[in-house]
Amino acid sequence: MKPLDFSSFLEEIRQRHNVEPVSEHEKMIAVVESYNNTVGNLNEVDGYDCSRCKNKGYIARLDENDYEVHSECKCMKIRATLRRAKRSGLGDIITEYTFDKYAAQDEWQKVIKNTAQAFCKDDEAKWFYIGGQVGSGKTHICTAIAAHYIKAGQEVRYMLWSEESKKLKAFVNDPDYSGLIGVYKTADVLYIDDFLKVKNGENPTAADINLAFEIINHRLLENKITIISSEKTVDELMDYDEATMSRIYQKTGKYKLNIGKDRSKNYRLREL
Repeated sequence: MKPLDFSSFLEEIRQRHNVEPVSEHEKMIAVVESYNNTVGNLNEVDGYDCSRCKNKGYIARLDENDYEVHSECKCMKIRATLRRAKRSGLGDIITEYTFDKYAAQDEWQKVIKNTAQAFCKDDEAKWFYIGGQVGSGKTHICTAIAAHYIKAGQEVRYMLWSEESKKLKAFVNDPDYSGLIGVYKTADVLYIDDFLKVKNGENPTAADINLAFEIINHRLLENKITIISSEKTVDELMDYDEATMSRIYQKTGKYKLNIGKDRSKNYRLREL
């Protein structure tokens, strides 16, 4: 039996139906368009919806040789940040602690909300600090700021000081220490929660201060976005280490909020 000549067969079909020949380039364009129009399901995993890659994580294109190549979509960086946020514990509250859900009823709350939103809109601003009264919504407002940068495609790293500082201090003489602390020093955006908080209300140790200086000083030199919340005002923290804290004081400028100690501002008690 004579082998079937597919080229001749296709040409015969095209002539029979009066169809214009399709070039290899046009075929590859169709293949790429087909892939890019396919809908993925990554949004079901992390809750982030991307119209650019249709939740596949990759976008197809043709290179100079008409080969199909896949490039990682920008949303993959956001998805990675969301996964890290979830692992750190921030992911569980990131949809609840938003600017919209921050109830600014009293004047001092309006100041907090307006200052935080102004910080997010200020491209020149890099440092935000809020300290003072327990239960006054500091974590809420800082999480809302962090979410703003996550949605903007920035790499955001959440650091709960009391837990992460303990781990880092334990590895300070280990060869892996540089890599462990590096993620906090080099992240596009770092959110430090409960900065310099020590168990049982004790004062930070020399090791705590050294760790704080190493992270803060590096981020100051690199001019990286840093969000800090603490149960202490900046002035109170200066009693521990004036060198480091005065730098934070200077760098935060108008985006520095100190909430005076007042139990009427503790909304956890109001709920009770």
